[in-house]
Amino acid sequence: MRHQSYVDETLRSFLVKLGARSPEPAGGAALALAGAAAAALMSLTCHAGAKGDSDQGAGSLATCQLDSERLGRTIQQLIDEDVRAYRSVTLALRRPQVTAGEKAERARLLEAALRDATEVPLAVAEAGLAVLSLAVSVQDDVRGPVLGDLAAAVHLAEAAVKGSLRNAHINAGTMSDRDYAAEAEERIAQMRSRLDEAAETIAASLVAKGVAG
Repeated sequence: MRHQSYVDETLRSFLVKLGARSPEPAGGAALALAGAAAAALMSLTCHAGAKGDSDQGAGSLATCQLDSERLGRTIQQLIDEDVRAYRSVTLALRRPQVTAGEKAERARLLEAALRDATEVPLAVAEAGLAVLSLAVSVQDDVRGPVLGDLAAAVHLAEAAVKGSLRNAHINAGTMSDRDYAAEAEERIAQMRSRLDEAAETIAASLVAKGVAG
């Protein structure tokens, strides 16, 4: 029976399940939720800024709002994708491995599941980086009370990226396909570099505007 989308549940229900004994949802889904919240806060920030501003920055803020909404929808889908990937790994690990055939099938399914469990957090991280990129692009146009919302979006996006890259690293490290694992590690390293650059840029901007890091 197909499980109802976690995205369609109430926040209270999601949090109760997150803290329950059930293996899902878990950390990856929580990180995706943080990324979705970051995108939503970016949309709020840009909407409020564009509404109250009449200069040329309003155009970039309006575009930022649309991009944030698109990213939010993408990350929301990744919440369920992460649960599905985690479930596939769990099911593969539970498969029998008595005969040679069973061992081979288990290994095949586990390898495929681990690849998926690496790609999903990488997608969450990429979306989180896109949120940070939006923050950098409009940092000079945002002012007033919504600066706090911008800062919150940045912190949540950073957490989503850092945690997701860690999960991707863990899952790739357990794979037998070392070529894929090496390629995944290279992508992780590149994303970490982009994260450091974006975080440093936006942090300096927020501090200059009187918003503590």
